[in-house]
Amino acid sequence: MSRRGKKYVRQKANGKHSEKRKFNKSEQQRTLVTGIFRGTGKGYAFLTPDGGGEDYFIPAFALGGALNGDRVSAEVITDRRSGKSEAHVLDVLQQTTVYVVGTYTLSKSGKPVILPDDGKVCKLFVIESVSPECKKPAEGYKVVGLPLERDGDMLFGELIEVLGDPNVKSVDILSVARVYGLEEKFPPEVQAAARNAAFEVSAKEAEGREDFRGDTIVTVDAPDAKDLDDAISVSRKGDGYVLSVHIADVSHYVKENGSIDKEAFKRGTSVYFPGCVFPMLPRELSNGICSLNPAVDRLTLSCIMNVDMRGRITASRIVRGVIRTVKRMDYDTVADIVEGNAKAREENADVCDMLDAAKELSDILHTNRIRRGSVDFDIPESKITLDEKGVCVGVERYERRISHIMIEQFMLAANETVAETFDSLKAPFVYRVHENPPPEKEQAFIEYLSTLGIKFEGGSSADYARLLEKVKGTPDEHSVARTGLRTMAKAKYMDKDLGHFGLALKHYCHFTSPIRRYPDLQIHRIITEYIARNGRGMKKYFKIAAECASQSSVREQVALTAERRADDIKKAEYMSFHIGEKFDGNVSSVTEWGIFVELPNCIEGLVRKENIGADAVFDEKRRVIVSGKNCWRIGTPVKVVCKNVENGKIDFDLA
Repeated sequence: MSRRGKKYVRQKANGKHSEKRKFNKSEQQRTLVTGIFRGTGKGYAFLTPDGGGEDYFIPAFALGGALNGDRVSAEVITDRRSGKSEAHVLDVLQQTTVYVVGTYTLSKSGKPVILPDDGKVCKLFVIESVSPECKKPAEGYKVVGLPLERDGDMLFGELIEVLGDPNVKSVDILSVARVYGLEEKFPPEVQAAARNAAFEVSAKEAEGREDFRGDTIVTVDAPDAKDLDDAISVSRKGDGYVLSVHIADVSHYVKENGSIDKEAFKRGTSVYFPGCVFPMLPRELSNGICSLNPAVDRLTLSCIMNVDMRGRITASRIVRGVIRTVKRMDYDTVADIVEGNAKAREENADVCDMLDAAKELSDILHTNRIRRGSVDFDIPESKITLDEKGVCVGVERYERRISHIMIEQFMLAANETVAETFDSLKAPFVYRVHENPPPEKEQAFIEYLSTLGIKFEGGSSADYARLLEKVKGTPDEHSVARTGLRTMAKAKYMDKDLGHFGLALKHYCHFTSPIRRYPDLQIHRIITEYIARNGRGMKKYFKIAAECASQSSVREQVALTAERRADDIKKAEYMSFHIGEKFDGNVSSVTEWGIFVELPNCIEGLVRKENIGADAVFDEKRRVIVSGKNCWRIGTPVKVVCKNVENGKIDFDLA
């Protein structure tokens, strides 16, 4: 049953968008579609189909109780004569927006209401009841409402939590968490089980495992990371290398169907916000016995690979291991070492030889990846800095150094090897799948490129990689990369090994992050069981793998949406201190509403079309806005003024 309550079933018609189209039944074509519900806050909505293609209009009478971001099933009704279609929501398959978060105030009639932070969820939330545990909020406070009924663009429901003054530290982040149903605390039974977990590896637990404690093994993470779930070691052997990727054996501590496992399955993934994390596992595990902390024994699942000079994996094995990392390292220190920084090499002399070999192997693997046709859109990311009060005081472009590429190459190699191994064994498994671009999106991309004078026929990942290389350094580079990225299908988890288009791999899975991703934890459990049973008695895991893949895909999208929203709020907070200031930027997207401009630090804001010029016109085919002699397309350099900041959104004006 929906967490939105038994009453959340009534759907009233409301407004000009609610009138049913008078389609002749004999001329109707009806199909079932699943996809993402896109609210507008105007009494109607749109459905973005899972399989790609154009969005479908959803009239107000057919919203079916869905909220913005929910995954729904719908009936699409198409009139054969006119070709017009509309979708009617049948069922909410997965709730993304569980609650409504906004500002508490009183309506003109004196009735308590919530003004939603996300206007796409609804226009107004009317409070009809208050939870007994809930204190009366002050006007202007952030509060949480549970939807129970819908009437067009209005929701009715219960006030269930008062978050507090929006100017107090963390209330803005907590608001985002509540929208997506993220909990910072674990249920009492989960917390109790975590406290009972082991604090160190016993001699008995190490028995029967391959002992790697004499190897030079390091972790490489961000300086502030606390959950260290992967470690590496590289050695030269003959004309090639031995790459060892050691991953924390979380499944040893998180038992199947235990309270911790059930909570981890529900959460699906850790969610990372600026300044805080909503973890998948309790910190006693994620930061303690499961974390590959330095100079202590830790249990692992280890993938040992022999790699030749062309980057081909010639032999591999997956074993239960025990390790003792010699050092905890960060990306900058590793980059300094392999780039020849004398001070860094002197301070880390005991690991220099190993890291030099790792750099050599990384270069080989990276070259092989490019040769294979892996697609790299190279979209920059930002680093957000908060002060002690939780206020955003800095946003800068995140610098990717050679050390990031090294660890990325090693994790890719392990993920591919593990996936290929279990596909060949025909065992139940959870794969990371990235399918070919949807035909409709690829065709639209081809047509767009033709407006730039670029001939492209689509095809394999290698074709896309060659396209990106062709436009590199040209004025069209940003436009092609960003538009091409939007052409791609979304990666997801499946119980079938369908390959990874973007990486140009036939086999791929997520094996390397079991502390923060449930699919990794689940395949660790499958691997361990397969080794222990010698491949027998694995039938039950086919159903488990399918359920895990479905749940993990949904939870991943919830996490990504929530993380983007939290980042946007903090970036907007930063820009609120820079109203009226001028900035250089580049157009990052062109829509019917205007142009989005990205600053060098990755902050993005909208220049509305009406502020570009009275004659401004959006050309959908060319994806440009034209005003007089001026034309704005993705990549166009512009000067902007920060005009306004509201609800996590930034408005720019052309300077």
